Amino acid sequence: MNMCKVTSCGRPVSTRGWCHGHYLRWYRTGDVQPDIPLGRRRQPEQCTVPGCERGSKVRGLCRTHYKRQINHGDVRAQQPIRIVTGEGSLTHGYLKVPVPPELRHLTSGETAIAEHRLVMAQHLGRPLYADENVHHRNGVRTDNRIENLELWSTAQPKGQRDEDKVAFAVEMLRRYRPDLLRPSP
Repeated sequence: MNMCKVTSCGRPVSTRGWCHGHYLRWYRTGDVQPDIPLGRRRQPEQCTVPGCERGSKVRGLCRTHYKRQINHGDVRAQQPIRIVTGEGSLTHGYLKVPVPPELRHLTSGETAIAEHRLVMAQHLGRPLYADENVHHRNGVRTDNRIENLELWSTAQPKGQRDEDKVAFAVEMLRRYRPDLLRPSP
């Protein structure tokens, strides 16, 4: 069995008197470079994008920067990396959170819901109706303290007849203030 022409190699010959690795090196670069040992390319421990402290996965990049390189042709180093913690996410400025199994009766079985709706449902002790909105008094959508939240109803009668308005008023009293409908002694 013939050995590679590179004296320090010791691998069997594949093509032109070189092992497969040295042949590929000659084919790609035009030089066998006998002083550089063969071996797999070593990945750096850390992503090579300045400021990124994530581990290197492919071609010296972390997974996020590699995907950006493939999709956009640029690693987009100035764009921050979104870190998923599993504690919720922002959707249109509202914090969406996972609902623990013991509170799902307040969300009609939903596993994730906007936090302000969950806080209000817990406060009321019942699920919110489809025509109810939770309003942030100070306008800050991530401030979900009960003191900052108020319940709004978007329900309204379809017609303008007196009977329709009275029926609607009685319905709203039944829903929100049933104590006012009880006859006084």
